[in-house]
Amino acid sequence: MENKNSKVLIVDDHKLFTEGLKLILQSELNLKTFFTATTGKEAVELALKEKFEWILMDVNLPLMDGIYACGEIKRHCSNSKILFVSMFADIATIGNALKAGANAYILKGNGPDDIIEAIKEVKSGKIFLSEQLRAFFISSNPNEKQNAENYITFSKHLITEREQNVLKLICEGLTNEKIAEVLAISVRTVDTHRTNMLTKLKLPNTASLVRFAIENKFI
Repeated sequence: MENKNSKVLIVDDHKLFTEGLKLILQSELNLKTFFTATTGKEAVELALKEKFEWILMDVNLPLMDGIYACGEIKRHCSNSKILFVSMFADIATIGNALKAGANAYILKGNGPDDIIEAIKEVKSGKIFLSEQLRAFFISSNPNEKQNAENYITFSKHLITEREQNVLKLICEGLTNEKIAEVLAISVRTVDTHRTNMLTKLKLPNTASLVRFAIENKFI
């Protein structure tokens, strides 16, 4: 069960959908504190002020699209977990959402179970995609070579630009301290980026991360 005091922001310009999400989160996770926004601009303004734990957001929003809003929120509120709930299921949109920092991408046509599972997965540090989207990238094609290529494409979409910069320097053999110096960030931030990449790619250690990056031309 989620902490009932967690603050939740729902961003969608359809009131009926917003109210439906509220009911799901109230009944299934006992969440109580809700804010709503109908535009990307309003979402950013509220997020910077309230520091939400959970943000559920559509991609297609007035004034500022959800993906741009996600990037803005993550720049200032990196601890906020952003879950896209959208009708768009194309690779470009999903990839851009993940690069902007999204923690989950859920299809609107799916049932409440998808929302609940996504929050549980994200809380445990994982990236969540609706089953249809996972199947699109992996395991739906009997051709193993094509599955491998799809997985590599999917993995590249998971890695943000900043993580890619860190990955390049890791592959060059630089220490955390040296990477921090080169990128003008803290050693702790470098370590966080490294850990996030291992989690996203489901790799056990830095050596496997370097090997995977080089073999699949990530850098």
